[in-house]
Amino acid sequence: MNITSFLCAIPSEVTETLPKVSMLGTEEGTYAVARLIMYMVDWIFNLFGLSHHPTLELWIYSILVFAISWGIGWVTQIIVLFIVEQIGKRWKGSIYEDLTKAKFFHKISRIIPAIFFLIFIQFTMQEHSLLSNWLSRITWIYLSFIVARCLTIVVRVVWKHLDERENTKRLPLTGLVQLICGVIWILFAIVAVSIIVDKSPGALLAGIGVFASVLMLVFKDSILGLVAGVQLSENDSVHEGDWIAVEGTNANGTVLEVTLTEVKIQNWDKTVSSVPPYNLISGTFTTYRPMQESNTRRIARTYLIDSESVVETTPEMIEKISEIPLMKDWIAKKQAQKAAGKEYCVMNPEGLADGTIDTNLGMFRAYIKMWLQANPNISQEDDLFVNTLQQTANGIPFQVYCFTSTSKWIPYEGIQSAVFEHVAVMLTKFGLFVYENESSRATVLEGVMSRQLPTGESVFGLPTPMIIKNS
Repeated sequence: MNITSFLCAIPSEVTETLPKVSMLGTEEGTYAVARLIMYMVDWIFNLFGLSHHPTLELWIYSILVFAISWGIGWVTQIIVLFIVEQIGKRWKGSIYEDLTKAKFFHKISRIIPAIFFLIFIQFTMQEHSLLSNWLSRITWIYLSFIVARCLTIVVRVVWKHLDERENTKRLPLTGLVQLICGVIWILFAIVAVSIIVDKSPGALLAGIGVFASVLMLVFKDSILGLVAGVQLSENDSVHEGDWIAVEGTNANGTVLEVTLTEVKIQNWDKTVSSVPPYNLISGTFTTYRPMQESNTRRIARTYLIDSESVVETTPEMIEKISEIPLMKDWIAKKQAQKAAGKEYCVMNPEGLADGTIDTNLGMFRAYIKMWLQANPNISQEDDLFVNTLQQTANGIPFQVYCFTSTSKWIPYEGIQSAVFEHVAVMLTKFGLFVYENESSRATVLEGVMSRQLPTGESVFGLPTPMIIKNS
């Protein structure tokens, strides 16, 4: 006895009390499934001793349709996932691995039970039934949600693949990804609303134009961020990993992420600042990327030389300075130029370091430049000069301008410190002194000396105890 003849043997008084179903055609298989579900409904009522009620019968009937469709869909889902897993073992790639980590295949396979439920509703329940209609709408909304969610996963995985493999310039693509995902969710919202109100999505989109001003106000920051992100990308202004400093804020460090609404910057004290992208376009900021890419970094600092220590050189001074490394050959060539009347010639065919032999400061200038030219930590392909600036009330500014051979922060600071430590040590060898404001110790010392205290007497009240000695 086959299933069809068995179902047809169900008493008519049972089928008359059950919800009528839509017979889509005269296919015996469809009728058999509907009769089977009806029989199960009647069996449940008899099992619990319930009286037949049309509304309750309809709900139980719907629950059974859902359970059967979910069960069939669950089995089908397991089979599909198994097939995908077997295919993945033979076809391995970064995109497939990322999709697997994001559980894309598990999430997309959740539409299978919903599809079976939708099919069962269509041929086992009344086509124009209110419950059938709403169950269909809810199922379609669920399907739309799963599709939208999976599309966002695909977009993010593709972005990650491009960002790791193709995005060598580290362009701020995160904002673009967020925009695409936002558009997907907006479309899902439109589709969901159109399903609920039973209207065409196109008609709903046309009606949204009325609320354009409200949407502009709600999404103002996102729109401004999108425009700013496009401009930053087109102008190649900011990359992830760049060192930037934003004027008017405490943001000064490495760019971590550029999104539609914020630019995350990790400051050097490990704090993180968030700056709206539009602020970078409307305001000003400094990017140190060219400096990092050049692998050089500028040194531009001055020492204040006491003008009273700048004197005219004497033969004895020149002879003493010639004992300093790098100076003997330079002095000899300068003396030859002076004898030939070419010491002040603008064009220097011999390539001597700038400086004059007539003053100790001029000779010191030449020495520091030659020392920098011989320093392997100083770039010889960039500007390198030593000069004096306009004199101030605090002395003569002695400027060193050059570039280090590295742009890394810690080595740069070490090289810069070594340069000016050497400058400080060598000043006295040329008879030069750094200008310093008078301290309280100098004032007390001047008073002590004016009193002519006896030799060996200890003077207290100074930062360091001092004993008067005979000079």
